[in-house]
Amino acid sequence: MNRNPFQTIGAPIAALWSLAIAAAAPFERLDFSVELVDSDDVSLFQGNALTSAQIGNWDTQFSFSASEFSFDYVPVPFDLNGAALSRSESNNALQINGRNELSEKWTVLLGGGAYDGYNNFRSAWLDEYYRQQFSELGEVPGAELYRTAAPKGYNANAGLRWMYLPNSGYLQLTVSQLQDEIAPGYEIDFDGLSRGQTVLATSAVSLSTENVLSKRLRGLFTLRASETSERSTRYGAEYALNAALGDRWIARAQVGGSTENPQFDAHYANLAVEYAFNESISLYLDGRYYKDTGEIENSLFTAAAPGVTSRKFGLGLKWVGEEWSGRAYVAPISSSYEPALGNVDFFQNLYQDRDWTVFQLAFSRGY
Repeated sequence: MNRNPFQTIGAPIAALWSLAIAAAAPFERLDFSVELVDSDDVSLFQGNALTSAQIGNWDTQFSFSASEFSFDYVPVPFDLNGAALSRSESNNALQINGRNELSEKWTVLLGGGAYDGYNNFRSAWLDEYYRQQFSELGEVPGAELYRTAAPKGYNANAGLRWMYLPNSGYLQLTVSQLQDEIAPGYEIDFDGLSRGQTVLATSAVSLSTENVLSKRLRGLFTLRASETSERSTRYGAEYALNAALGDRWIARAQVGGSTENPQFDAHYANLAVEYAFNESISLYLDGRYYKDTGEIENSLFTAAAPGVTSRKFGLGLKWVGEEWSGRAYVAPISSSYEPALGNVDFFQNLYQDRDWTVFQLAFSRGY
């Protein structure tokens, strides 16, 4: 469909550059990054800007992201109501996080944010399917239940951090609440049209402990639990280790997983190795492996995703100067789905194997 992966760049890059210029003077730090993720039928461009400032006793960070993505919607041949088209969507998000050191050992954490727009192309793809199937049903019972989707969401979090060993042992508890207005799913039967959930509420809690294990090792262990509307509690755990292998070598590793009844399990592993040529320039390689048994989609039964496996291998270059620092990164990603069950036959072109390429460019300046 002649989709240009760079056609989505203009709006978010202009908005973020304006924010960067406006924020540069009054704030202590500025981070700016752009990312392009591209496959044969999907392109995502995202820009991020982050600034920090000391407001009273609070060390505060303000972050803004703007993204646009485009995708080719192609229905399966036996979808008699479907029509192929190209679709674009955008998303804007603002997040504010602050920390206040009450004493040498105790720190309070507070944050909140909001977003407007689709979070990913999958939800937009499904919305397009439901729109083509059910937006014009005429006198069918329940036809009035269909409505144009307008996804958006809000979040708030609070936490407490305790330094139980001087400069080497930390324990942190964080609780958060999220509310998302989503693009709902629909189904039709002899009783007419039915609509799935339109609002999802999620409560989450995490407990982490960070420890300096030696002069060259630092570890972080995290336990998480979250509960979303009408779903079982999801539990997760992760361990991250940073290691200074020598004067020029650094390694970072992560392993983790999560589980949710009745039948969701996921696990992943990341490894990055960095080599410093000198005080200014370093090169790093990283890789990631992820596998799950099939995500639970928050619409009606027809949209449940099959299991997926993804692999990534990336190459990056870092530069550090007196005032500015930067990073460039490129990585291919392959994702492959398990054979889908019959109830997702209409979504074969959504849950298809894809090869992605990620490009990232980031700059940072301290004041």
